[in-house]
Amino acid sequence: MKLPEFDFVEPDTVAEACALLADDPEESVAFAGGTDVLVLLRERALRARRLVSLGKIESLGRIELTQDNGLAIGATVTVNRVARHDGLRARYPGIVDAARSLAADQVRNLATVAGNLCMAVPSADMAPILLAHDAKLRAVSPDGERLIPLREFFVGPRQTVLAPAELVTAIEVPQPRPGQGGAFARHGGRASLSLPVASAAAVVRMDGEICVEATVALGAVAPTPILVRAVREIVTGRRLTAEVLAEAGAAARAAAQPIDDVRGSAAHRRELVAVLTGRVLTTAADRAGAA
Repeated sequence: MKLPEFDFVEPDTVAEACALLADDPEESVAFAGGTDVLVLLRERALRARRLVSLGKIESLGRIELTQDNGLAIGATVTVNRVARHDGLRARYPGIVDAARSLAADQVRNLATVAGNLCMAVPSADMAPILLAHDAKLRAVSPDGERLIPLREFFVGPRQTVLAPAELVTAIEVPQPRPGQGGAFARHGGRASLSLPVASAAAVVRMDGEICVEATVALGAVAPTPILVRAVREIVTGRRLTAEVLAEAGAAARAAAQPIDDVRGSAAHRRELVAVLTGRVLTTAADRAGAA
């Protein structure tokens, strides 16, 4: 099926992009990598008479990594730039895990981290680890700017809290705390090409062998990526023994709300998240000890 006809515009500033989106919010779509948008247009799953490209807006293409403010990933930063960033591997290894797991190399060269979040598919690879890191999205519209906690961003499959003329400009991640580590893991078919059947991410803070704090998030097992709040209570103040990890996995299994589809059954997904939760907690704790 051929792409429908549309206008392609390239504003030079965020303000100009927001104005273009506001001019016809029902028929205008922000465009960065296009790996999802073009497919949806071709399949007639998305309507747009105008694509507002963000590619010429230089401020959106930056990765900012500082000791004081943590990490900011601009809206046009590609997944492969994150996957190959040495500074991120050292300080945010779980984010790099997720970036490296997303699709194939050719896709990662075009796909953006912000786009992966804004498409709001339940299986988005970048969402669980950024949820576990308590990330926020900086969004701009003609009415001004706001910070949106990622935990409040997803409403349902392909639904977010963004207004029609609102544009995500950056993803902001807090500075890692001493003794903190992160990890992401997924299970799919052909590992580099398929959507995950289930995924999990953890950010853990350790004091010696004791877990001081932990956050676990899951993907592909609910209408949106989800946090498993019960895990924090289970592991805090304890060694991450096999018994404790099994309890955490059981909490993840209970929190999951999967469906049966062509990629896997609901029962299989529940068992997967139990296993993946133990795996990411262990890896994150190991990395915390090495930090």
